[in-house]
Amino acid sequence: MPQYRSRYSGGPDRRGLLGRLAAGLRGRLAARRRPAPPPRQATVAHVQREWFFRRISRSMVVFLFLAVLAGAAAWTGWRMLARSEIFRLTGVTVQGNRVVRTGAILDAAGLEQGMSLLTLDTDLAGRRIRANPWIRSARVERQWPSTVLVQVQEYRPLAILRRGGGLFYVDRHGEIFARVRPGQDMDYPVLSSDFEVPAKGRIAEDTPLREALGLLLLATRGKPIVPVQAISEIHVSRDRGLVLYLVDRPFPIYFGRERIRKKYYRLVRILERLYRRDRVDGIREIDMDYMENRVLVARVAP
Repeated sequence: MPQYRSRYSGGPDRRGLLGRLAAGLRGRLAARRRPAPPPRQATVAHVQREWFFRRISRSMVVFLFLAVLAGAAAWTGWRMLARSEIFRLTGVTVQGNRVVRTGAILDAAGLEQGMSLLTLDTDLAGRRIRANPWIRSARVERQWPSTVLVQVQEYRPLAILRRGGGLFYVDRHGEIFARVRPGQDMDYPVLSSDFEVPAKGRIAEDTPLREALGLLLLATRGKPIVPVQAISEIHVSRDRGLVLYLVDRPFPIYFGRERIRKKYYRLVRILERLYRRDRVDGIREIDMDYMENRVLVARVAP
C-alpha cells in the first residue's frame, strides 16, 4: 500500500516545490540582466553601415595606393625627361635689343647652353631681364624641343634730363629710366629747369617740364627748319617760361608758358624766312612771347 505524505510535512513534496520556486526566481533575475534583443530592422541597418564603411575604407586604401604609385611614376618620368638630351638648350634667339648687349640679356636671364628647358622658369627669367634700366618689357618663351626665344622692348631716349650733377635719359612718355654713363650716346636735346626735377619715375602732367617735353615731340614730326636734331636744349625758366636753344645758333628763343604749339609753328615760318634771306647771323634773341600775335627778333647792335 503506497505511503501518503501530507504537504505540511517536511517530505519530498516540499523540497520539490522550493526547488521550482528558486529556479523560477533565478530565471527571472537572469532575464532582467540579459539585454533585450534589438529589433530586426535596427540590426540590419547596423550591418549595412558596417559593410558600407568597410567598403569605403578598402576603396580609400586602394585609391591612396594608386595615387602614390602614379605620383612616383610621374616623378620618375619627370626626372628622366629632365635629364634627357632632347630637351637640352641648344640655341637662344634675342630680338628687340639695340642698346643692351645680347650677352648681358642672356646672363641676366640665366640661360646657359645645355640646361634643361623643363626646369627653366620663364617668368623669373623675364623679371631678371627687366631689372636692366634700359629694358621696358621682356618675354621669354620656350620653343620645343631645345631653343628659347627672348623678346625685349627697350626704352627709346627722346632727351637727356639734367638734374643736380647727373644726367638721365627720358623717353617720349616722360619716363626717366636710366642715368647717362660715360661712353653712352649723348646726342639728344637737354632738358633743364629752375624748378625741382624728379629723380626717377615719370615727369608729371601739367608741369612746365612736361610742356618742354611736348615741344620736343612737336619737333620730332620732321619739320626741316627746326627738327629735334637741331635743338640743343630747352630750359624751363622761372621768369621766362620755356627757353629753346638751337645746336648751330647761340641765341635764345623765348616761348613763354602758353600756346606752345602755335608758337612753334610760327617759329618755323619765321626761321624759314630768315634763312632764305640770309638774315640769321647777328640775331641776339627771338621772343615768341613778346606781344599778342607779335614776335620780337632782336639783333646785336652794330
